[in-house]
Amino acid sequence: MKPENITSSSNQRIQRLRALMRRSPLGGDALAVVEGPKLVREACRSGLEVKEVLVASSKLAAFREEDWSGTAGTELCGVSDRLFHSLADTVTSQGILAVVRIPAASLDSLLTGEPLLLVAHQVQDPGNLGTLARSAEAFGVTALLLTTGTVSPLNPKALRASAGSLFRLPIAGPMDPALLAARLRGSRTRLMAALPDGTTDFRQADYRGGLALVVGSEGGGIPPGLGAFDAEVRVPTAKGVDSLNVAAAAAILMCEAARQRDCPGGFPQSTGPGQPL
Repeated sequence: MKPENITSSSNQRIQRLRALMRRSPLGGDALAVVEGPKLVREACRSGLEVKEVLVASSKLAAFREEDWSGTAGTELCGVSDRLFHSLADTVTSQGILAVVRIPAASLDSLLTGEPLLLVAHQVQDPGNLGTLARSAEAFGVTALLLTTGTVSPLNPKALRASAGSLFRLPIAGPMDPALLAARLRGSRTRLMAALPDGTTDFRQADYRGGLALVVGSEGGGIPPGLGAFDAEVRVPTAKGVDSLNVAAAAAILMCEAARQRDCPGGFPQSTGPGQPL
């Protein structure tokens, strides 16, 4: 059967796609729209279910030379260039997007053993959230936990900034901050907050055992709701610099955690807090 070639914005598939792009909840398995050949390839390689792949008509011949179907066996669907441009989230579209299913993890399954968790607490910038996920995967973090008020990980900008990490890193949430904190403490997971005025230099902190690293938005920091922390750490900066970007600060902390815990992305020889490499 000849693949469909869509030219009308009233087409049901296009209407469903627009509705999906307007919302991006992560409750149970969720559908996300990913754009661009690199990100679509990452979704396929990560083993996600690919529901459909839409391609600008002028790009169909080139993209048919590659398998974009992932696990779904989906036929490429052509969309007129004009219509595709109206769907694209990027300024200069590369002519391909896909709808993929991203599973949400169960919090209980993430609290076994001695997990290293990253808690994004009301982080509202999608670029920062995506970069947090990318660093978390690089440094062997067990999972990314989201509190209510945090931008959706299915946001197109978050997905692009993650470079595919949001396809592979287990994600749970969003959850009420107080309830999340109670669950973590109930599983004997320590809560460590990253704060510009934290009482402990990050190099002197102990990241071993069950640990949840909590980072907040650059504007609001970490507002009340999580209760008292087991540790509050800071990344020292040069005089006159108030604080680091949340994603940069978190990457520094996760690198140190990986070093101490012998996680992927850390250092091969485990050393304790404050010890030289």
